[in-house]
Amino acid sequence: EYIFKQYLNNILAHMQITQDTLFSRSRAQELVTGRNILYYLARNKMGVTEIQNYLKRSNYPISQSSILNGINSIKKLKHEDADYKHIINKLERVDI
Repeated sequence: EYIFKQYLNNILAHMQITQDTLFSRSRAQELVTGRNILYYLARNKMGVTEIQNYLKRSNYPISQSSILNGINSIKKLKHEDADYKHIINKLERVDI
């Protein structure tokens, strides 16, 4: 959970938004991408069910298929766009 929160905080700081904004039901591309990056980063350290349970506790219920779709979209984006690859690598840094 600590690492998940670190990833979340990194994304919030980078996007200059609040957690409530990121986890809103908005389908704005910027927010969807932010949420998907969070799933992608968290998946490297925890299972999809753990991610889903943490988000549910944070009042953001989401299906496992949505999490997996988000992860796959970021894998593709990271492969196709060097700028996103750089940003994602930067957001992945966590102080332990």
